[in-house]
Amino acid sequence: MFAISSPDSVWDVTITETNTDATGYVLAENPYNPVKEGWQYVLGRMNSEVNTNLKSSRAGQPTSPSSVMPVFIGSDGKIYEIWNDDNSAVVLTEAWISQPEIILQVGVTSSGLFAIQVPSTAIRGGHFASRNETKGTLTHFGPAQ
Repeated sequence: MFAISSPDSVWDVTITETNTDATGYVLAENPYNPVKEGWQYVLGRMNSEVNTNLKSSRAGQPTSPSSVMPVFIGSDGKIYEIWNDDNSAVVLTEAWISQPEIILQVGVTSSGLFAIQVPSTAIRGGHFASRNETKGTLTHFGPAQ
């Protein structure tokens, strides 16, 4: 499990249940998920919790947990996201991207699976991270298992 509390975000994020060889799982979930030749899927669960950085002016407002997104940083130094070339995400039963909105209140949590397509040659030595979609900052987690 990788956990981080971000000083520039209202979210504390953990990435759990990581799998760097998840193509079989992703295709079993939906055989129409695209896979490029020479690429494979990495998978994980992104958990988030609203932390005490929440400003009182934002408290009680609806928001999407996807303002902090999982990414994979390959050993080639490139950032790989959940979005495919056609701007779609992998279809999963418990997809991170399809979570409902939540109310901003300290302690409110959300969770979902994500899959990221990465060149097979860039997985070893790569690592998971999360990106604050508002500020563009990255929070690095440990190396992929």
